[in-house]
Amino acid sequence: MISNQVLQNTIEGIKDISHLELAVMDADGREVAVTAPVFADAAPAIPGFAVSPADSQSAGPYQFFKVMDD
Repeated sequence: MISNQVLQNTIEGIKDISHLELAVMDADGREVAVTAPVFADAAPAIPGFAVSPADSQSAGPYQFFKVMDD
């Protein structure tokens, strides 16, 4: 499994390029790495998205993308 510090460094780099706030959350909606504490409202939608067949989904102001570590 990828370490939280590697994920944190990666999303901070993406934020610097994209100027967007980002979060990596586990399938239960718990934060793994975030660039700002604004994602708590997204947590309830994560478990449903995690079990859905969709690879991406929009929910309110959030856009979800599945990232898998095989």
